[in-house]
Amino acid sequence: DEVAQVLEAFERRGGDFANGYNIIVPAWELPKYPVKWAKQLRKFNEVWALSHFIEKSLTTAGISSTYIGQPIEVPVGYFFPRKYFGIRESAFVLLHFLDLSSFSSRKNPEAVLSMFESLRQRREFSDIQLILKAKNGDADAEDWLLPIRRRVPEAHLLAKPMSALETRSLINCCDCFVSLHRAEGFGRCTGEAMFLGRLALATSWSGNLDYMTKENSLLVDHKLVPVGAREYPFGKGQVWAEADVGHAVDLLDSAIRDPAWARTVAATGRRDVRLNHGFRAVGLRVLDRVTQVLESMPRASVSALQHTSGCKAQRVRKLLPLKVSTHAGERTWIGKATAE
Repeated sequence: DEVAQVLEAFERRGGDFANGYNIIVPAWELPKYPVKWAKQLRKFNEVWALSHFIEKSLTTAGISSTYIGQPIEVPVGYFFPRKYFGIRESAFVLLHFLDLSSFSSRKNPEAVLSMFESLRQRREFSDIQLILKAKNGDADAEDWLLPIRRRVPEAHLLAKPMSALETRSLINCCDCFVSLHRAEGFGRCTGEAMFLGRLALATSWSGNLDYMTKENSLLVDHKLVPVGAREYPFGKGQVWAEADVGHAVDLLDSAIRDPAWARTVAATGRRDVRLNHGFRAVGLRVLDRVTQVLESMPRASVSALQHTSGCKAQRVRKLLPLKVSTHAGERTWIGKATAE
């Protein structure tokens, strides 16, 4: 629903949409992509998919796409310690993020609270701490968290906006990042936790299955249920997942009871994400696809594109204007791609 605004902004900045090979990268979280939005995607030469889940979703609206994926990497180096956030040094820390500026029912924080309450009943005297970070755009989320403070007094709730360094430091402080989501287009936070060597527990459905397996993470059983009225845009006739809270509790109980097993799972996740979903892995897929596009073009078309771009490349170096527009509601990246 943002394509028109993106193209208008592009034209205002001097861009020429007609003079280039245009690619769009849409984000979506349900099994069926909105047909209404698909019409806008057809303005582009091709569509790239951030996950296999999105790739499959696009086909329901008659849109073919190329799977590219999304890199899961965060800057490493200095991180703020637990003390900075008021987290106990001794605790087994569970971390959950929710975005109040989006549809919270998709993130399913209620299931996370129920999971923690059940885990606490099972491990009454264990040193466990739940950290809940709430985001409400650039605003404070304190008012929204008041009912949770009353329900789970021992939970540590963070309502102030955070910088990127603070956010990744918080992830680095946890033992297990928890996402009992009903649907994810990709699910970046669990991936970032795995990149940093932390356990990740998540619903075994939707985009996060691109990088999460039973060997490298804690995947929670689920059942598919209809999306409720007004729970999500274009939700009528769609389904999403309801995580099995009891199974999530069992998995966490096993991780706390057997730290060596938990460390092995986390280490496997760290290896898998860094090898298969880092900048290099995704960048190579992008390069392969751009190379295919160049090689499929008639020589005259490539020469024309080189001319309009002002390229003076020698030998077999090819350059064309390549516009990649993200459809995730945050930013649009427009640039140039090269291939040898």
